[in-house]
Amino acid sequence: MGFEGLPIFLQLSDSFSSLISNAGVLAKTILAILAVLSVVSWTIIVEKYRFFRRAAKDSASFKKVFDSNRSLGELAGAEERFPSSAEAQLVASTWEELGANELVNVTFLDKYLDSETASIVAEWESYLIFLATTATVSPFLGLLGTVWGIMSSFLSMGVRGSASLYVVGPGIAEALVTTIFGLGAAIPAVVGYNYILRVIRRKEDRLNAFSARFRNRLVERDFSELARNPAGGDAAGGDPLKVANKGEGRDEA
Repeated sequence: MGFEGLPIFLQLSDSFSSLISNAGVLAKTILAILAVLSVVSWTIIVEKYRFFRRAAKDSASFKKVFDSNRSLGELAGAEERFPSSAEAQLVASTWEELGANELVNVTFLDKYLDSETASIVAEWESYLIFLATTATVSPFLGLLGTVWGIMSSFLSMGVRGSASLYVVGPGIAEALVTTIFGLGAAIPAVVGYNYILRVIRRKEDRLNAFSARFRNRLVERDFSELARNPAGGDAAGGDPLKVANKGEGRDEA
């Protein structure tokens, strides 16, 4: 009893493939475009999913190292061990920019951390525009093929002088194939876009929270250096908060 539908399924498969092979030039062009959009979209979705899985694993491992009270120099060198960790990338780039022996200007530090965070998030969002474009354009491409096919069916009906299903059926069925392909390309793109965007927003919140912790650690290090060596702190520019306040005073003037 379970095999009774098998011949019908095979027959439908043969009919579906024959519709594609017998489609017109415009329909085949639309189907080819939709196939390319679908393949690229699935590639982006899979690659983003794999990347975020690696990033989550590396970030969790790096945060354990960060919480182990290692020196900031050692943390900066840990980027090679956790290449997919945004937190490790943020620490390494900040340490390279500020230097190991310089007191931190808090105003500059805040701007730099915000800039680096925005740069990392922008890298995460790369190729999302392709998913959004595919989700928007694919249904309209399918609709274009459908309208063209139905129009061809009506023209054929007028030429043959018959309105029978035998005359218009194949043309309409061929036209609806492009709609199926359009929805088949658009639906995964919409789901993938929304899922990836949600993951990015959650990771962005976590990265901002880590950035605040890292900033506090740098500032605490500077105050410790000033407490041990006040003269050296004055030579390097003094209290980082005072340096920031002086800059703000000049701006107000």
